[in-house]
Amino acid sequence: MTKYIYIVVVLMVFNMAQAQEIRYVNADNGLFLRDKPSQDSKRISKLVYGTELEVTHRTNLKLDVRDREEIISGEWVKVTCNEDIYNHRTGYVFNGFLTEEKLEKHFRVGFEEFTLEFENLSAEMIDNPQFSVHASNAVDAIIELGETIEDKTLLIRHHSKYKKIEVYQRHENSISILNEGPHCDLNDWKHYYSAWQPLKIAGKSNVFTTVSYSPKAWSKFVKVDLAEFKNAVKEHCGEEWYNLVKDSKDIKKGASTVSISKIYFKVIFTTMNDEKIEKTVAFDVPMGC
Repeated sequence: MTKYIYIVVVLMVFNMAQAQEIRYVNADNGLFLRDKPSQDSKRISKLVYGTELEVTHRTNLKLDVRDREEIISGEWVKVTCNEDIYNHRTGYVFNGFLTEEKLEKHFRVGFEEFTLEFENLSAEMIDNPQFSVHASNAVDAIIELGETIEDKTLLIRHHSKYKKIEVYQRHENSISILNEGPHCDLNDWKHYYSAWQPLKIAGKSNVFTTVSYSPKAWSKFVKVDLAEFKNAVKEHCGEEWYNLVKDSKDIKKGASTVSISKIYFKVIFTTMNDEKIEKTVAFDVPMGC
């Protein structure tokens, strides 16, 4: 009897060891993913608040980090990202900013004068994801598959006094060719651009609600020559895709469709000295799904 109890205990310990250790990034400004368990090592990228991670190895290399007036203690752990755009990124993080509690993501883009923060949005920076402050006037991001940026709460966190904050939104439509699952997107060809639309203030002066688009808005496009369209498909996608549209008489029917490919946000920040600072964030929207 004792022998069987011992076997059961061993199996339980083995199963516990094999169980996934899932944690979530709990650092407001994001958490660096590094190639080695050291603060001097290369930054692979920056993981946004709420990113789900699987801890695959504990290094037992302890670290203390000062966060304002508080000392955060923890260790370096090896992790894998299983649920974001850049699937299966692997590296090391400081686990003092990880939690077992599943968190709603929020997405931030930082500029020197202000930060844009979208509540409950899963997205990733395309350009320089490891830096929290962007010096350029326009940055690019990509929305995760199945996510939407429509009808979201957008907060502008200002880093200095201001007279006025204005936020505008517009969208870009592109053509996609569908083939039972795979698709080819004509992102480098013609596009339809909507007019800039001011966002409505949602309660506080620096909180806005993003625009939600109708099916009609999603399908708008410029007038195109069908022969030119088919040649563009052949050039950008190849002969197989061209064969799907060669007999088409409408870019919105058959194998081709029109949908939103980008959504832009423009912030005009007016300083106390009446200086206008303009920044733009462009989100790529997955097409053909």
